[in-house]
Amino acid sequence: MNRSAFRLVPPAGAPVPLRAVFPSLVERAGAPRGLAALQSELGARSTFVVSSGRAALTILLEALRRRSERREVVIPAYTCFSVASAIARAGLTIRLCDVDPVTLDLDPDALRRLPLHEALAVVPSGLYGLPGDLVGLEATARLFGTSLIDDAAQCLGATMAGRPCGTFGDAGFYSLGRGKGVTTMGGGILVAHRGDLTEAIASIVRELPRASTAETGAAVAGSLLYSGLLQPSIYWLVDRVLDLGGSHFEPEFPLAQLSAYQRRLAEQVLPLAGAYNKTRRDHADHLRSGLEGVAGISLARPVAGASPVYLRFPILTRDSAHRAALLRQLRAAGISASASYPTPIGDIPGISRYLAPDQESCPAASSIAARILTLPTHPGVTARDVERMIVIVGTSR
Repeated sequence: MNRSAFRLVPPAGAPVPLRAVFPSLVERAGAPRGLAALQSELGARSTFVVSSGRAALTILLEALRRRSERREVVIPAYTCFSVASAIARAGLTIRLCDVDPVTLDLDPDALRRLPLHEALAVVPSGLYGLPGDLVGLEATARLFGTSLIDDAAQCLGATMAGRPCGTFGDAGFYSLGRGKGVTTMGGGILVAHRGDLTEAIASIVRELPRASTAETGAAVAGSLLYSGLLQPSIYWLVDRVLDLGGSHFEPEFPLAQLSAYQRRLAEQVLPLAGAYNKTRRDHADHLRSGLEGVAGISLARPVAGASPVYLRFPILTRDSAHRAALLRQLRAAGISASASYPTPIGDIPGISRYLAPDQESCPAASSIAARILTLPTHPGVTARDVERMIVIVGTSR
């Protein structure tokens, strides 16, 4: 399929318009729009903004551990490496649960086999904007006296049973990192629903260092550059120069308050999430209808009652060789698809000392890691790009 050598669609992202960047450069009078509206919509007792989504999760876990003797945190065996990094940063132990390859959610049978009576928290991931069975997980958490943390890092705007993701369990959080629903070039939003937990979180956040001048400057420069980055006519060049992807396990990442500039930018971009998510859902609907029934391709299915936002559109290929061939063909057509996280959590180099002993095997997670491929759905994707993806994946062998 012919295409320009100077056009490449990014794998994920959210536009940062200059009309959002410029007003954020200076402090302005007036009521904030984004964060206050989000807190009201979620019905949250309190909202906090910190330096990253993984920082938000670490703070939540630290607040919970101050009130419990439990030290294990249950997470999907295939998920974002930042989740594991946050648990390690909080000084806690990781307990892995296998994943349902149909829904990409925690496998309920595998979850029931785990020692949940010893778990401090269960953290489902909502990968690619597909919520897990949060209603069922709330009931399970109550049964075993453990906490449910609603990881909505990739689910801003998604709902489960009519409730916004981020509102289930004891607390939830969102990410404002690159590639998420909206971005402030790093950042996390933490929402708490329990009074005692809110007080513990507030005391931790108050002690966090403020963003440095250099960090604020980097955020400003990054957002100015990123405002045009999703344009395929620009991304092809940036992709050749910079490593914008990659998954890293980093237990020593910094915790800090979000810079004042990024807080103001959050106020500007959060109201844009609805329009961005509508575009993602529309692209996902077209991809699903075009790829349904294609031999060698399995489509992830949302759990019953979920309304996903499809940060990316995940598919499972026949095997790793099939995936590699598709990635090459898509890139040759100007589409930067992704193999997502390269390994299950249990296979990350250096993670073994953070894992609970006697882990169950997680074969589905290993299979997903070898076969998953995600297609871009963001506002920089055109209808023609969607048709290209359907043709290439649909005719693959």
